[in-house]
Amino acid sequence: MTIQEQAQQLELLADQVPTGIALATKGELEDLQAQVLGLLGETSTATTIQGAILEAGRQIDDVAAALENVRMQIKDAARHHLQG
Repeated sequence: MTIQEQAQQLELLADQVPTGIALATKGELEDLQAQVLGLLGETSTATTIQGAILEAGRQIDDVAAALENVRMQIKDAARHHLQG
């Protein structure tokens, strides 16, 4: 495999990093949060659940950032291959 082919394969791999999954999951959690509020109203139970959802959202943000870092590292490797 040539260096050019390796770079192309790396670009394809970078596109396979599942960055969208984290964002989609966060969106689902936000929908869930709205449903909890609709069911329970402004209660202590709802507040506790919302706190857990917010914490999960922060962790998802961290995962999304880590996945984006993986994607960028692979793309950087592809660029490095092309530069020789």
